Amino acid sequence: MNRIRKFPLQPNAGDPVFGLGFLSDERDYRLCWLLNQHFPWMLVRSDDMVFVDKKTPIAQSYPCFSSSYGQLPEIRIIGNRSKEGTWLTDFHQVDFLLVASVQDPTGHFLDELKSGIGTKIPQIRGLFKLPLPSFCYL
Repeated sequence: MNRIRKFPLQPNAGDPVFGLGFLSDERDYRLCWLLNQHFPWMLVRSDDMVFVDKKTPIAQSYPCFSSSYGQLPEIRIIGNRSKEGTWLTDFHQVDFLLVASVQDPTGHFLDELKSGIGTKIPQIRGLFKLPLPSFCYL
């Protein structure tokens, strides 16, 4: 069994965190533009997600887009690939990770989001629910 990988995702304390994996041939900025056209998130480029593994001396940097300051729900789109390699090796088929920090303990937000994205944006070829607690700091 693979060891659980821990990653430095720091959502708002107390809010449930949900994740969706996207399959898409679009570039990261184009994907965010498409999402901004259909959802009121106002995703903008933010600092890259940097991860340093103890076993490799090279820091891995993954592109990240975040909803504008104060927007609810808090949304981040993180690329799963960079020049240094693949971030989520267990989910290597995923191109992008959407991390949503929302005040919805039932998880209906994620189900509605998944069906909305699937019908509104044909450039997203596949969607996967991802178990965030299994691979990130909460």
